[in-house]
Amino acid sequence: MNRIIKNTLLFKCTVLCISILLGCDSAILDQVPKDSLTEETVWTDPQGATQFVNAIYGRMPSGFDRNYQGWAKGLYLLDGVTDDGDVCMPWTHSNELQSGNFLPSGTPWGETWGDYYALVRKTNVALENLVRLKDETLRNRLMGETYFLRGFIYHELLRLYGMKATGGAPTGVPLISKSLTLNDNFQLPRSTYDEVVDFIIADMDKAASLLPKKGAIEAGRATSGAANALKSRVLLYAERWQAAADAANKVINTDYTLFSDYRTLFLTKNNNEVVFAKKFQAPDKVHFGLNNGFDVVNSPPSIKGGSDAGWGGNVPTQNFVDSYEMLDGKSQATSPLYKANEPYTNLDPRFEATVVHNGSTFRGRLIELFPGGADVTGKPEDTKTGYMLRKFHEEQYVIYTKSSDQDWIFIRYAEVLLNYAEAKNEATGPDASIYNAINAIRKRAGMPDLETGLSKEQMRVKIRNERRIELAFEEHRFFDIRRWKIAESLLNGPLYGTKVSKTGNTVTYTRYAFESRNFPSKLYVLPIPQGEIDKNPAAKQIAGW
Repeated sequence: MNRIIKNTLLFKCTVLCISILLGCDSAILDQVPKDSLTEETVWTDPQGATQFVNAIYGRMPSGFDRNYQGWAKGLYLLDGVTDDGDVCMPWTHSNELQSGNFLPSGTPWGETWGDYYALVRKTNVALENLVRLKDETLRNRLMGETYFLRGFIYHELLRLYGMKATGGAPTGVPLISKSLTLNDNFQLPRSTYDEVVDFIIADMDKAASLLPKKGAIEAGRATSGAANALKSRVLLYAERWQAAADAANKVINTDYTLFSDYRTLFLTKNNNEVVFAKKFQAPDKVHFGLNNGFDVVNSPPSIKGGSDAGWGGNVPTQNFVDSYEMLDGKSQATSPLYKANEPYTNLDPRFEATVVHNGSTFRGRLIELFPGGADVTGKPEDTKTGYMLRKFHEEQYVIYTKSSDQDWIFIRYAEVLLNYAEAKNEATGPDASIYNAINAIRKRAGMPDLETGLSKEQMRVKIRNERRIELAFEEHRFFDIRRWKIAESLLNGPLYGTKVSKTGNTVTYTRYAFESRNFPSKLYVLPIPQGEIDKNPAAKQIAGW
């Protein structure tokens, strides 16, 4: 690394303790006066140390506020570039991510690499300096939170930029476990996938041993349950099946329960299903405009507020709608409850909680998605799939009158149950504990239990579909179809929507291919942005990038 880069890093390290606090989340705790901050204040004062860790939480990218080219936050969810979704904003880089038609010099969400490694540096600084705190209880808790955050960050880096592989060149991400000095080697190669997994698991074990359980710590902070829950996910992705099931089992039947109502689960802050979430508070400080955010971006242009209209946002596909079972637990293709002229009647109740369709009531009025209807405006942001997204919306507020402040739920109890079921099934095949986990989720939704006597392969199909429905548009599908290595079979060719027509009082629904996509095998992993490779050539591209 050249002298300019080293000098820049030295300067950043020197001012780190002050600059990080200037960006910390004022909604969480009162602030130390900024003109009195010093390194000693940060690391020996309980409030200063706490604010340093708070700032790491506040800068964690989420589906609602991932850095978009430095001018916006969020804009579209990763589900919008899977078989489950589309993005109605044609000017975003979603089209590139849907086709793989981009280079490392223009990687979609390319800022994410640098954003996460900046947070890695901050976690390392914190772990090296929190020992100065005299309050042992606070010191241990903050160290536990920081171990959790560092492991979480590496998990995000690994699932975006790394891939599970055996043999050959390392396919993990560079591991940095200390704050770097001018005497360190700045050429940092990738570690192996398993080395990164082991590093994350070690951080989760440390975090779990230091952190209190849910209810014994301020909402929004990491807990011992969150550490074990994330551990289960990391091990699941790594296909360490029994270990993943064991980690999930440490969370099951402890401090968490399934929230009673699936629709309002995502709008009810701090409910007992939430394992770990990024908290927001109106006026939402992380979106890119006052009274703007998720609800504006994900409303159609036919929905208008005080100053402007919706942007279209993320919308479901017919492929996704087809995956919902009928109320009798059978598929739409086999159930006697299905009616072609009333295709949305008698579906799994999670459908109406997630999807807006022709005839839905959404934001206080009837949705009309047929030519001449109120929601076909002719604008580029109109849905091409015949559907819109309901999940996460605060429908009671007119858009542009209130800043979106829904919390982004990184981990919830339903995912832990699904992690357990998948891992246990792959480890040993179906047993009663797997049925119990899946049936609990289905019961909350108002769906019948799974049929008994399923084989391992049949149970795998059921679990994967349950993940697809239950975790829809929570950015799991993007990673699931990659770790299952099925993305190429799903995303090479047409994706489907529905065309709605109305003649008199008769409404007709016709399935049609709204676009064709391309998924080259290299899209199983994102490339490291070229600018980062230029600074650190030792971190080589993989998978053909």
